Amino acid sequence: MYSLLIAEDESWTREVLVNAGYWKHCGITRIYEAGNGEDAYDILQNEKVDFLLSDIRMPMMNGLELLSRIRDSHPGMTKVILTGFDDFEYVRTALRLDAHDFLLKPVNDDEMLQLFLRLASQKNENQAQQLRRLAEESKWNLGRQVQREQLLASWFSGRKTDETLIQQHCEELGIDMIKDHFIVILLEVDQLHLLLERYSRRDYELLHYGIRNIAEEYMKESGRKHYLFEIDDRIAVWCEARRDSSGLETLLERIRESIKRFIKVTVSIGISSKHKAECKAFHAYMEALNSLKMKMYFGNDRATFYDQLSIEHHRKLFNRDLQLRLFNYAANGNMEDTGALVEELFDDIRRSRASGQDMEDILQAMSRIVWEIREQEQQTDAGQFTEDWLSKVRLFDTLDEIEQFVLSVFMDAASEGAKLKIQRKSKLIVDVLHFLDDHYMEDVSLQKLAERFYVNASYLSRLFKEEAGEIFTKYLMKLRIDRARHLLQSTHLKVYEVSEAVGYNDVKYFNKIFKDLTGLTPADHRSLSNS
Repeated sequence: MYSLLIAEDESWTREVLVNAGYWKHCGITRIYEAGNGEDAYDILQNEKVDFLLSDIRMPMMNGLELLSRIRDSHPGMTKVILTGFDDFEYVRTALRLDAHDFLLKPVNDDEMLQLFLRLASQKNENQAQQLRRLAEESKWNLGRQVQREQLLASWFSGRKTDETLIQQHCEELGIDMIKDHFIVILLEVDQLHLLLERYSRRDYELLHYGIRNIAEEYMKESGRKHYLFEIDDRIAVWCEARRDSSGLETLLERIRESIKRFIKVTVSIGISSKHKAECKAFHAYMEALNSLKMKMYFGNDRATFYDQLSIEHHRKLFNRDLQLRLFNYAANGNMEDTGALVEELFDDIRRSRASGQDMEDILQAMSRIVWEIREQEQQTDAGQFTEDWLSKVRLFDTLDEIEQFVLSVFMDAASEGAKLKIQRKSKLIVDVLHFLDDHYMEDVSLQKLAERFYVNASYLSRLFKEEAGEIFTKYLMKLRIDRARHLLQSTHLKVYEVSEAVGYNDVKYFNKIFKDLTGLTPADHRSLSNS
């Protein structure tokens, strides 16, 4: 455990000390010996020695000279001096030269044992204190590093926006702002859903740790000022930008190749354009994210620069009318039309190369449709359902994979819609009835309703009769007359005014319908109500 150097010019004394049996009780397992100060000094230059037991009087270099030469180079070594009875002035000098204790010759075995037991105990305690201090420092540094990364992740992802507060926290955590132009780099493991099927979460975290270490190593080697942190299972790098972009391309190529070689996975990389002001942090992050998501079209295992993209926003690709059509198809169990509409939408996305943000918006809208269809089954609210949905979709890399996932979800939803339609009114008929409640006085026809709700008129007619209990024209007639009765009872409107208010411009026809359904004329109904 410990090592000891015995420097003694008297060979017989040195031999007795070297072969003494008490050293093992002090934890000393390796013993070196020297017959003079010069030899002792040479040993100390080449070997790790914990204890020095040295005579003062030695040839070539005495003990005091030895202590003087190693005073600064061996501060952690425990030094004990052997001296004669008349050498107390030497002892005083030795103590000034950092000797820890001294023993008078001839040495008593028990005295030697007790001294070194005490010195070994002190060394044990000193080492324990040092380890505790290092552990505390390591824990403090680790906590500080975690805080740095949490701050950077919140800042760049847009969760923290107060620039003054961000700068204050950066100063407190020792983050030196990149004042010159900077870029944001995002690294994402390809085919993450397959890796998570193959590895446990713990194994994946080790793999992710290895990827991060490779990225960190190459970033340090490049000499670029940088900070690494993580956002949503992606490794983010905030680093200074340089004029020569080819150097960055080479650096990222080396990172990808090393990850492929040593970790046996591929990564895709998105790189933002250059920015100068710190307030552009979120903007730069979104550029890198949009660049990264273009692997939907370009494929995996490549670096995509935002400056090289031509991104147009297509926020109307999945407009409200399309959303309503998809909902009605799936909710009513129309699997053929549901599948065709999903495929048509993804063809449009593929053709226009929608940006990553537009895809996120489309997928969010889709998640709300699925949630509404299965609302009665859901154990979570719409927000949580959307987050769970998006977390699954984000595991896929290519647009084909995303399309297959979305298509399977909507086909399942349509299958459920077909089952639920048997048990309750469809969402379509509920929406139609609500619409009639608000628009019964207008020129409403079955054909116009079918066009408004993107369904076939014959299908709507059949479904309406099944679920509302009567044909559409009879239902609308009853609804209008019911509203007319209420107006006759509660207002002073003339009969022709009531007729127009409920959607009948021909008062004679209104009177006939009213009498057919109630057995009274409108005037008689008002008279009876007021009597």
